[in-house]
Amino acid sequence: MKFEYTGRHIEVTPAIRSHVEKHFERLKHLFNGQEVKAHVIIEVVRGRHRAEIILKWRDHLLTATSTLSDMYQALSKTIEKLEKQALKLKNKVIDKHHKAKKLAK
Repeated sequence: MKFEYTGRHIEVTPAIRSHVEKHFERLKHLFNGQEVKAHVIIEVVRGRHRAEIILKWRDHLLTATSTLSDMYQALSKTIEKLEKQALKLKNKVIDKHHKAKKLAK
């Protein structure tokens, strides 16, 4: 998994990087060792912390955004949203490859 970080009006510290990477460990089982790229954008606007993560996986773009007063909570909420999207996409792909049962004649 490759990470790219962008900080707008805030410096991306090693603590923020480790927080994101630790939370992405929970999602590892969804990706099955496939190539995944994540672009993490963090910004501060009027005292509110906005976290946006753009995930490239299986020729799909998954995007999640969250704005809260605490940076770490905003990042955690954003990763939760991405987890739901990734799980939904994975189930869609699995269902597509399963064949339907034949109806009786």
